[in-house]
Amino acid sequence: MPKYTCFVISPIGESGSDTRKAADFLLNLIISPVLKEFGFEVLRGDHRAEGSQIDQDVIKSVQEADLCICNISEPNLNVYYELGRRDETGKPVFLMKEKNSEGLPVDIATRRYIEYDLGDPQGILDAMNQLRKYTAPLVEGGLESVKQSVSLNDLAETLERIERKIGRLESPAPAAPADTGSMPANSEGLSLREQFRLAILKQDVATSEALLDRVRNQTDVITFYDYYVEQAASLGSMKAGKMMIDYAETFIDSTASFHKKTEYISYLVSFSAKRNIEGEVQELVEKLVARLQAVSDDESPADRSTLFNQLNRLYYGMYINTKEPTWLQKAIDQLKKALRIYSANYLHYNLALCLKQSEDYEAARFHAEESIKLDKKDDANHLELLCELYYRLNDPKFPDTLEKLTSVSEGKATLLKQKLGI
Repeated sequence: MPKYTCFVISPIGESGSDTRKAADFLLNLIISPVLKEFGFEVLRGDHRAEGSQIDQDVIKSVQEADLCICNISEPNLNVYYELGRRDETGKPVFLMKEKNSEGLPVDIATRRYIEYDLGDPQGILDAMNQLRKYTAPLVEGGLESVKQSVSLNDLAETLERIERKIGRLESPAPAAPADTGSMPANSEGLSLREQFRLAILKQDVATSEALLDRVRNQTDVITFYDYYVEQAASLGSMKAGKMMIDYAETFIDSTASFHKKTEYISYLVSFSAKRNIEGEVQELVEKLVARLQAVSDDESPADRSTLFNQLNRLYYGMYINTKEPTWLQKAIDQLKKALRIYSANYLHYNLALCLKQSEDYEAARFHAEESIKLDKKDDANHLELLCELYYRLNDPKFPDTLEKLTSVSEGKATLLKQKLGI
């Protein structure tokens, strides 16, 4: 019996059409044979040829499947829309593109994809091997526990934190204790630090976990948890996540800076969202936040507000999982407390998202507008949210804002119009 589900997002076309034949070949020659090796049931929904309506059952499958594979070989609004809805969940999706097919929209042009060539047996084998390479670490990392409680903004925040960590990894390493020696390199000449950085960039959970054991004795304990364990946990590594949970109170009581301690809580919340265990870490996170708040008077407003935002992220994830309005209100309350201390674009954006969920569109509009005012550059996600709120409130600023969104991200504008049915 299959352990996992994979939903294939693809243009399908009418029976007997070239589009249908190409879609069937990709499904039957490459995708299904490989994924069945890993215990997947492979499903595909039918797009109607005129593409006028997205079947809600398809969207449900797109969002709930353990894995999605998206065929981007030809321009198709339904495909782009479903890819956007999948991206909302933060769950894994692989892109596939036929060799020599049309170019990609700017929004996904830089994303990694698996290239295949149905007219070349070697091209088919290469694509199958590449798909195996991408799938294996996901399954080894516990794919069955990855859920959809991570919002787009959570993903953006996590990526920013990882980029900052990677920036530190590229800087000279902190001096290791005298008896640990230098970090050995692999056969390609990469140090453990560089190998780990590469694994994080590739979202390779299995390799990052293996490297944790090797690097543990090669650096001091604070650096180990601050640089390495946090990032592996943010990918959903159960091993790293358990380490974070077990060491959390010790780290909070350590000599690490206040900022690093707030980051530790942030990565812990990211891990819990990735593994859908917010309820299991709620008491621990609340305890850690309370301990830092008790000694935060002299810390920066940004770091102090971050603590409230982590509680917001925790409670919002619990709301997404349970649909219990109490958790949504608790998330809103934490964000309001954060904004009393520090006004930041991401805090206003997070609050606007929560208020939209509660259908308080007027208040959501105010905070979405504030997030735009504080943006250092035009943020497509912030503009997209504001556009949707203007539309729902019949605000006359909607057309101009949609035009601005289109200039920043034509793909997001197209997806939003599809979502709103305009």
